[in-house]
Amino acid sequence: GSTMREAMASFVAKLTFREMCVVLREQRGWRQAHDFFSWMKLQLCYEPSVVAYTILLRAYGNASKIELAEEAFLEMLEAGVEPDAVACGTLLCVYARRGRHGDMMLFYAATRRRGVAPPVSAFNFMLSSLQKHRLHGKVIHLWKHMMEMEEANNVVPNHFTYTVVIGSFVKAGLLEEAMDVLGKMRASRLVPEEATYSCLISLSSRHGRGEQVVMLYEEMRAHGIVPSNYTCASLLALYDKSEDYSKALSLFSEMERSRVVIDEVIYGILIRIYGKIGLYDDAQRTFEEIVSAGLLSDEQTYVAMAQVHMNARNYDKALQVLGLMRSRNVKPSKFSYGALLRCHVAREDIAAAEDVFRALCKYGLPDVFCCNDLLRLYVKLGQLEKASAFILKMRKEDIQLDEALCMTVMEVCCKSGMITDADKILKEMNNGGVTMKSSTMVSIIEMYARNRTSVMQEQDSSSKALACQTDSSALNATLKSLLDTPGGSSIACQLIRKLAREGEETRYHTDHGVHA
Repeated sequence: GSTMREAMASFVAKLTFREMCVVLREQRGWRQAHDFFSWMKLQLCYEPSVVAYTILLRAYGNASKIELAEEAFLEMLEAGVEPDAVACGTLLCVYARRGRHGDMMLFYAATRRRGVAPPVSAFNFMLSSLQKHRLHGKVIHLWKHMMEMEEANNVVPNHFTYTVVIGSFVKAGLLEEAMDVLGKMRASRLVPEEATYSCLISLSSRHGRGEQVVMLYEEMRAHGIVPSNYTCASLLALYDKSEDYSKALSLFSEMERSRVVIDEVIYGILIRIYGKIGLYDDAQRTFEEIVSAGLLSDEQTYVAMAQVHMNARNYDKALQVLGLMRSRNVKPSKFSYGALLRCHVAREDIAAAEDVFRALCKYGLPDVFCCNDLLRLYVKLGQLEKASAFILKMRKEDIQLDEALCMTVMEVCCKSGMITDADKILKEMNNGGVTMKSSTMVSIIEMYARNRTSVMQEQDSSSKALACQTDSSALNATLKSLLDTPGGSSIACQLIRKLAREGEETRYHTDHGVHA
């Protein structure tokens, strides 16, 4: 302080208040600003002013001196100076810079109560800080306030505002709201960045909005924006999923012309597409290019190539690719173990398939597709004891059945004479709400009915009575589900006629009360 007074001694009574504010703004550090402001207050021409306090607040904020900034703001209020939008915005930026979001939102609420609308620069600072800390809900909350203030207080969002807000809506998975903000951005004649288009394309793709994805991509290209490899990967994945392979290949050619850096994810999608359209040599050539370029590191790329070989029934080559993955210390997951299991199942190698399934179980409950693959292998090779034991294990693990697995399980139960289990599974299938095509229901009913006939022929009269009771409740529910499907009545009638011809007429008409 004394050093500052000595340095400024010759300027006493020579500087106007405006000139002192200019000097205050030019101070390099917060200490110099603090000392100079202390000197200013001693001068005759000094009057408490929001301008001087705002400059001081900014100096403290740049140095992250929050406590000093708060003291300066309180001093301003005590001096009878009414803080304006810029002063309030400056303190909001101080809080935002340091991630003090609780204090920031409390102070923001206080400014709202005073009827002060911070400038858009302060809003941007707050929005950005909240987004960096993944507080997307608060970003959206603040954006809604901005929209309320836009007309009344001339708080006009700019390019940065729109970019941050769209990003948070996307992160929150709110596609419609994000597209609404994009519409406002377009109306303001502002062109979004590639990253903004990219995140909207990605989210639209995940929501299955194919037409919207293409519209966004074409709009971006019309602005002369070169797509990133991330954007291209989203588009290629969409074309792959919708089986629009010609568009995928033309996009890949366009990427090469635009010199978009093609990464491993894109190559992986391309390999998958080549395999699906039968271009096995192209898939192999692409895979070899990735290997020679040193890009091969992702498990999904290996699996994509292995799947191409499996589709071509080259199971040994598929195993070679998956073996190469292991030899390069790429950590396997359920994804690659699932591919390995399909490979061993296709080769009818029970021992290897069982080993892989055991490895899969270390990652938690295997999915229904893997369970069905192994179970179908047991059925195909006549290993009904293993199949029955596997079903009991699945029931113990409480694995939820889907349509295909239900069909296989019922087939095993019927072939193995596991009637009680078949009854339970049939009931669970109906109670659990497994979505089934009417053709699957018909197959299950036929299989079940025929099996019960053969079993009942071998039982005594008391066992038959018990079997009929069990049969009635289990099949009633399945028949009711069949009747509820479109055209179910007609299908049920045809099924009953068919079973009647096979000697089941009396039991079906009595037990189920359905008349052909």
